[in-house]
Amino acid sequence: DDLAKFLQEAADVSKDHPVVITKYIENAKEIEMDAVAQDGKMLGHFISEHVENAGVHSGDATLILPPQDLDPETVSRIEAATKKIGDALNVTGPFNIQFMAKDNEIKVIECNVRAARSFPFVSKVMGVDLIEMATKAIMGVDVEAYPAVNIPKNYVGVKVPQFSFARLSGADPVLGVEMASTGEVACFGKDKYEAYGKALMSTGFKLPKQNIALSMGSFKDKMEMLPSIGKLHKLGYKLFGTVGTCDFFNEHGIPVKYLESLPNEGENQKSEYSLPQHLANNLIDLYINIPSSNRFRRPANYMSEGYRTRRLAVDYQIPLITNVKNAKILIEALARHISLKNLPIESLDYKTSHRTMVLPGLINISAFLPGLTDTENDHLQLVTKASIAAGFSMIRVLPLGLNGSVTDALALKTVQENSRRGAHCDYNFSIAATSTNAEQVRQVVADVGSLFIPFNHLSGNVSKVAAITAHFSVWPNDKTMITDAKSTDLASILYMAVLHGRKLHVSCITTEDDIKLIALSKSKNFQVTCDVSVYALFLSQREYPGCTFLPSVKDQQALWANLSTIDVFSVGSLPYQVAQAVGEDAASPAVGIADTLPLLFTAVSEGRLTLEDITSRLHDNPKDIFHLHDQTGTSVEVEVDRPYTLKAAEVWSPFVGKTLRGGVQRVTFDNKTACLNGEMMADALHGNDMSAHSKAPTTPDIRGVSSPILPAQPDGTYDRRQSLIASKAPSRIRQQEAPSGQSPTIPHTYPFNETVPALHPSLPFMSLSLQEALAKSPFKQRHILSVGQFNRQDLHLLFTVAAEMRLGVQRQGVLDVLKGRLLCTMFYEPSTRTSASFDAAMQRLGGRTVAIATSHSSTQKGESLQDTIRSLSCYGDAVVLRHPDPSSANTAAKFSSVPIINGGNGSIEHPTQAFLDLFTIREELGTVNGLTVTFTGDLRYGRTVHSLVQLLQHYHVKIQLVSPPSLALPQDVRQQLVDSHQLDVESDTLTPEIIAKSDVLYCTRIQKERFEDPDMYEGLRRSLVIDNSVLKYAKAQMVVMHPLPRNEEVAEEVDFDQRAAYFRQMGAKADADLVDEVRALLPDGAAGNGYGTLREEIDRMIGPRLMDLHDKGGLVL
Repeated sequence: DDLAKFLQEAADVSKDHPVVITKYIENAKEIEMDAVAQDGKMLGHFISEHVENAGVHSGDATLILPPQDLDPETVSRIEAATKKIGDALNVTGPFNIQFMAKDNEIKVIECNVRAARSFPFVSKVMGVDLIEMATKAIMGVDVEAYPAVNIPKNYVGVKVPQFSFARLSGADPVLGVEMASTGEVACFGKDKYEAYGKALMSTGFKLPKQNIALSMGSFKDKMEMLPSIGKLHKLGYKLFGTVGTCDFFNEHGIPVKYLESLPNEGENQKSEYSLPQHLANNLIDLYINIPSSNRFRRPANYMSEGYRTRRLAVDYQIPLITNVKNAKILIEALARHISLKNLPIESLDYKTSHRTMVLPGLINISAFLPGLTDTENDHLQLVTKASIAAGFSMIRVLPLGLNGSVTDALALKTVQENSRRGAHCDYNFSIAATSTNAEQVRQVVADVGSLFIPFNHLSGNVSKVAAITAHFSVWPNDKTMITDAKSTDLASILYMAVLHGRKLHVSCITTEDDIKLIALSKSKNFQVTCDVSVYALFLSQREYPGCTFLPSVKDQQALWANLSTIDVFSVGSLPYQVAQAVGEDAASPAVGIADTLPLLFTAVSEGRLTLEDITSRLHDNPKDIFHLHDQTGTSVEVEVDRPYTLKAAEVWSPFVGKTLRGGVQRVTFDNKTACLNGEMMADALHGNDMSAHSKAPTTPDIRGVSSPILPAQPDGTYDRRQSLIASKAPSRIRQQEAPSGQSPTIPHTYPFNETVPALHPSLPFMSLSLQEALAKSPFKQRHILSVGQFNRQDLHLLFTVAAEMRLGVQRQGVLDVLKGRLLCTMFYEPSTRTSASFDAAMQRLGGRTVAIATSHSSTQKGESLQDTIRSLSCYGDAVVLRHPDPSSANTAAKFSSVPIINGGNGSIEHPTQAFLDLFTIREELGTVNGLTVTFTGDLRYGRTVHSLVQLLQHYHVKIQLVSPPSLALPQDVRQQLVDSHQLDVESDTLTPEIIAKSDVLYCTRIQKERFEDPDMYEGLRRSLVIDNSVLKYAKAQMVVMHPLPRNEEVAEEVDFDQRAAYFRQMGAKADADLVDEVRALLPDGAAGNGYGTLREEIDRMIGPRLMDLHDKGGLVL
């Protein structure tokens, strides 16, 4: 009767269509189509997918583009349907269609002939302005159909909704067909999980740290979530659940602690079992509540337990997930990106409609510090901070300040002390010449980058050229001399440089006469280069009549006309002088630095410069002229053509109010974002003093760049993010090739090279501290067989070299310390880490390895170890040996003519692993003294334990031994611990008390290959297992170590504990092997042969000749 009544009333309202019957399709995927058409013909389209199943309003849905999980057949059908719909409706402009897909069958939910909310997201992600296309189509303007799409290979955009349930009292925070979101956020990532995590955090969602509560209604949802919840457990999260959820996951082997959702009337809940109290006390970091589908009608005033706990989570600001698909993608994001909260900011994290160029880190060769020699001043910090923000990753500090100059070792020490307060980019000091300081200059040659001869600075000038003649005798040929001489002084010093066959760099050219003199000198092949302050190109005496140090209008025109003569653009002291001249009494040392790139890029937009002009004069040429080190992982991202008006800031600028281009967006320093939109990052790395570090000297062929002006490109046709960094970074190491028996020489680019002896061989950058450490090594050309060869002083030196060498490899990738050397590796037992680490270490040092597999060697024919070693020593410069025979290392050393490095001799020793273990303890805990070290597992056959125990006798430590009685530490090794009073506890059980006392827990594998009785092995292999239940008694700062490989003695769940250091060790393992190889392979004196001082190099080259002359009585010293 009721149905008949309803149908009759419906027929009265609408006689044509009285009844609408809706069919519900469950578990279907919703797909979004955004398209543009003109007269029904498609101009462009993009497909994006929803994370949530159909049934969630598109405004509340999570959108992924490009789609990641769509079947190609489904995509093909959607594209065909869209084309037909656009044609049928004769669409001109934008339109949006929402599809439902299940088993490759598609249905249209709705079609809107308008721009949808997803249009901006799609346009931004794909880099195609759909609104611009739609507008042109509507206006009848020509529009390119399906423009090229250029997106990175691994690149996904995800849009997530932003909810405000906390402001809507009583609202149920679940997703449905009615829109509830109040905003949305989109982010980019290398995959959908990274992008989703970033977008979710951008809405204010806090990622869970430890405790996650679960409540799932239907059995189907529980089954779907089972693998994901298992991942949460493996990641180390502590899981709680309501009664049904808790029982389900516990039955499937995932430990979940029970929490009661809501108390019964009149019942008081115990806090440890109460979900509401856990939520109220912020003990839950994430609440996953998946409501079951309600198939039964309930009263309107009915409030379920699920609703009430969801509201509690919202009211207490606990992150809440109520959709099973959202929960799965979030958990996968946590699993794949453990450090999601600390992901670095990269170029794919943003999109811009303006063109962006990526430049290499720029170099300012003339940074002016007014208070250079004043004690306790912060000018270096101010200038380096401004420099890195402006795109300069390296500065060369002028050796002249307002009140003093760097003219001797004492002044240099003051400057170096000031620099220890920190710098934001790399820096380089020079020394200034005076009429009388030639001898003082000689003393600091190794600690400065160049010699500056001042004639026209604010202070400390030389009165005449003849006064500095002596400096040409003391200054090395391979280091550049700089001068700011002008007019006749410039002509005189140029002539003197020619007479001495020296390279000369002329700084801060401002006049027509001087630039023409430089041009003439270059035409005569003189070794001369020059720089011009950027302010001299854009300011003249016309703007500031009283500033005679600025060029006149005619001079400025001459500078632009002779642009090809200018090798370098600089900052210099000119901006500071202008600031003082206009009344800026407290002028900042940073004045002019931030103006440099915008001024140059504005000139590019005006057609006066090219982008290549900028990179060559602010990076390539400075680097070659001054032999500067490479800065890998350093770049500057600049918006090329976006105009902006320069506003007044803390640092004065004469260009305030001017329209400029070339804003610096991002500066990356040493592979880490240092500055973003002018703001320093809190975790930005600090720069270093690179005065003593330079590339091998080569005479550069410096010339002006005559590339064509970059033409204006039509809208949308250029790549909005271009790079001027070479596709393959140039090697940090330049080796001058020379015929055998000859010294490397400088290329014959200029005359006078024949008079310049090449005393500095072309070798890679190496810090002085590393040179000194290697020079002191007592183990060059000696076998490394046992840790017994090392005392505590040796260990200290070993770790110092390891740290220095790691820094060198991090900075340069590869060193040429062992170039031309060959290492043979021979492993009679299986090895992954030791063999790979020696191979990696050798290649990092520029050498090569020959790995001999025993399965394919002559050992299969019965060849003895002695003969094998004799053969290998004929081919290589050192041999790494692992052999099951305890006496193998000594045997090999006896018959080898090259150093033997012991990679493990039976169950006796493993020296290199012990060095690594000790190094790791120092790195992880800061010291070795005062620690309690616990060894567990196979102590009888564990050769790494035997070696490490011996090394630990050099320190004040307590040692605990935990092993089955049959695998106890050998008696002779144990006696060493007794004699040194280090043995604290012996046990066959790993008790909570032992764990609680441990600072280092060193676990070892029960080695099946050492057992003759398989049953005995089976009985022992699970006797000592480290898992989370064991570590709950451990100190928060304790370290878990393992020499690897492992079997079952350390559970995989421990891998996610911050105390697990065994995989972090692998990064350091190559460091220990690096040091061993350097010690073994470098011949005696090699640390001074090319790596030491100039005096040592001269002694090596001409020492025998001098002795011969002395013997004949023909030498007077």
